[in-house]
Amino acid sequence: MKFGKTFESHLTVEWREQYMRYGDLKHMIRRGLEDAPSTILAEEYAIQSYYRAFEERFLMECQLELTRVDNFFLEKLMEAKRKHGHLKLQLLAFSRAPGYTGSEVSMLSQQGSNPSQGSKYQARNLTAPKKTMTHGQLSTAYCEFYLSLVLIQNYQTLNETGFRKICKKFDKNLRTTSAGSWFENNVEDAVFTDSRFLQRMIREVEDLYTTHLAGGNRQLAMAKLRVPPLGKPSSPTMVFQAGFALGMLLMLFLGTAISYWKRPPSAVNTATFMSLYRGPLTWVIFNLYMAANVAGWQRAGVNHILIFEIDPRNHMQPARYLEIASIFGILWTLSMLGFLHHRAMHLNDPFVFPLALILIMTGLLVMPLPILDLKARWWTIKLLGRVITAPLHYVGFADFWMGDQLNSLVNCLVDHYIMVRFFVVCWLRREQSSQCFHLDVIVVPIVRCLPAWFRFAQCLRRFRDSGSKSVSYLFNAGKYSMSFLVVLFDTLRQRSEVLLAIRTPGSSWSAAWRPPSMVICGMF
Repeated sequence: MKFGKTFESHLTVEWREQYMRYGDLKHMIRRGLEDAPSTILAEEYAIQSYYRAFEERFLMECQLELTRVDNFFLEKLMEAKRKHGHLKLQLLAFSRAPGYTGSEVSMLSQQGSNPSQGSKYQARNLTAPKKTMTHGQLSTAYCEFYLSLVLIQNYQTLNETGFRKICKKFDKNLRTTSAGSWFENNVEDAVFTDSRFLQRMIREVEDLYTTHLAGGNRQLAMAKLRVPPLGKPSSPTMVFQAGFALGMLLMLFLGTAISYWKRPPSAVNTATFMSLYRGPLTWVIFNLYMAANVAGWQRAGVNHILIFEIDPRNHMQPARYLEIASIFGILWTLSMLGFLHHRAMHLNDPFVFPLALILIMTGLLVMPLPILDLKARWWTIKLLGRVITAPLHYVGFADFWMGDQLNSLVNCLVDHYIMVRFFVVCWLRREQSSQCFHLDVIVVPIVRCLPAWFRFAQCLRRFRDSGSKSVSYLFNAGKYSMSFLVVLFDTLRQRSEVLLAIRTPGSSWSAAWRPPSMVICGMF
């Protein structure tokens, strides 16, 4: 991967404007070479004069970038220093609580008063704050602070590498050594390249967390604090599990296709069979596409972890998405096999299999057990909750993304509603399944309007939070409001077709309505 893509993928999104402008400097070199006078038409002194002027202009731009990076680094370093002192005060107040020995409190006071560790808080000034944090609050605060220190360290490393790369590119293209000399004289001695104080603060945070919040267990402390590098490959165990589950899914899917071909359901149950199993298939397709998306983002250098504001210490790899998709697919195929072979199992009612399928899949989603990435499932549930209650809180990128996904899955949401209505209204009452898929002119239009309403509310909330400065949010809200009219007129059209079919002799009203079908190609 070229450094330009690596640079863009590893930077902190909130600090994007504070990094050195590697892309602009690279473009400046390319334009300088393109605008250079021809060696055939121009004199030698004119060519040399042009390159000297271009070199001065380029190094001046580099110096401006260096000053800007230095100032931002110092600002963040001072913020970290103040935050570090505040957390040590909180940790001292927590350590003075019952259950801690006097030696531990004395050691923490000495750490807070040691000038060599970069803190100016004297022991006599380490008074307890008005509100003392609990152990859990302190642990969370130190994990977040440690992450901020890692981000500053990444900012430091990425900018230093960017300056080195751009200076090498300049010297290589212009066949000179001036940029390399400038790098040695300016960047190597710059403020942001001095990592001694930052490294000392990181070590002190690790020691404090290990001693006072992890019971002296450094391995446990580093497991809580350490941030894995971006693009870390999946473990062999995870890859094996995903491959094994995918292999089982393919074999079961092949067996299901053969069973359907040799023993299709009855004519009455065929439409019901398709309608009941379209909705759960969405869960399989969605996770398969997520596996492909995450793999593509990692290959293209897109830092989706920062973009979606996911915990960088705990996020899902493509192999995990593939494994979850395969598990849902295995359940889906097993349920269909049970539906097709229910008589061989001496069962008179085949509809217990799709009911069991949707109950098991929903249970796996909401079950509070440490399986199938509980934190990822809880993040998804909270994100869906934020989308549903969009006008009540700030809307972030992940909320927008999920709202757009739901707009692409409107027909799938209708399929889920049809499944719920079938089991609640028809199956429990033992009515004929063919009568359960009639035209619903009340709930189905509402379900079709819900995703557009979510995005409509999100746009209005963003317009409010922007201080009514960004009119584009209103335009987006107007765009999504058009979906309400589309659903209204489409429902009226279907209703008129049904009434016309009823009045036409020899026609069946139920044939005038086509059940919603899932359009897989429009999911992503």
